Amino acid sequence: MYKKTFLKAFTIIGITLILVVGFGVHYSHAESADPPWQMFRHDLRHTGVSPFKGAQTNNLKWKFAVEKRITSSPAIGADKTVYFGSVDGKLYAVSHEGKLVWAYQTGGEVTSSPAIGLDGTIYVGSRDKKLYAIKPDGTLKWTFQTEGEIYSSPTIGKNNYIYFGSADGILYATDAEGKQKWSFKNKIYSSISSSPAIGPDGSIYFLISKGIVFALDANGKFKWSVRIGSNIYQSFSSPAVGEDGVVYAGSENGIFYAINPDGTIKWRVNTGKSVQSSPALGSDGTLYFGSYNKEIYAINSNCTLKWKFKTNGWIESSPAVDAEGTTYIGSTDGILYAIDTNGELKWSYQASGWIESSPLIGPDGTIYFGSNDNHLYAIGN
Repeated sequence: MYKKTFLKAFTIIGITLILVVGFGVHYSHAESADPPWQMFRHDLRHTGVSPFKGAQTNNLKWKFAVEKRITSSPAIGADKTVYFGSVDGKLYAVSHEGKLVWAYQTGGEVTSSPAIGLDGTIYVGSRDKKLYAIKPDGTLKWTFQTEGEIYSSPTIGKNNYIYFGSADGILYATDAEGKQKWSFKNKIYSSISSSPAIGPDGSIYFLISKGIVFALDANGKFKWSVRIGSNIYQSFSSPAVGEDGVVYAGSENGIFYAINPDGTIKWRVNTGKSVQSSPALGSDGTLYFGSYNKEIYAINSNCTLKWKFKTNGWIESSPAVDAEGTTYIGSTDGILYAIDTNGELKWSYQASGWIESSPLIGPDGTIYFGSNDNHLYAIGN
């Protein structure tokens, strides 16, 4: 009898240990998971493409009000917390149920889009000339001072360095503790509003406001530059990089460019109006972007037109593309559009203000975006 009791107890303990270890491994995996939409344009190549299927209807789940307009594009963490900035100077953390988690007040407008480190730290720039690192609980970790306002959205590299530009004309690289690793200053001291994209070989690409694309190596050394526009005050369009190292970017002159890894022009598409929308780059090589001519384009990698879609407003929002190829993008007509792979309208949602913010696709398919009507929207089933 004692033997049977012992064996029974041993069996129960063994099963319990298996369950505990099993759940422990699962929990650890969940904690170390990558954020579903880590930074502006989703990833370090700035593809704007999600592995998840997006919302199939225009059902409003909730909207969250802030004090001023939202031009910052949201990011979402592994725990589904959504982060975004506002012209009211705050970085917000909102739960996936639409409840305020916390808000952190900076010293200037936050039009920069946040990026999320694998440890949960949120990085965002402010027009008070500082890059902020905010802990997941909403408390300050550190700030990094520059000499110019920061419109640029930070990009997190594989080495956990944070890359961002400033109106002082410098592209900065800092480590996760806020220590500067290197900096690059363009010789014409032009503001850097775009978000840097990082190629497969670690090269860094960004636009300066005088219409020039720069390429640096992984150590911040100059590789090449190519002019794609004229002397303009600001360029908010940011480049995307293909797996083959081809760089894609739009210009205020209305032309969208494909640039070879050596800095030579591969091809160009003339839309006739300024292209401030940053491109999305599908796995099949399709490029998606909007133009001030009020149209959304899908261009094949060989520079042929796949489709284009007309809206009622010019487009500064950048597209998000889901796992099935559906394109989600906002317009200054206040409408978020969902466009299928044939360029046909799948659904639309009317907000009460311009949509300059770029949408993201959550792991459950929810589409999050900000509007100039001072609200963050969540659209989904």
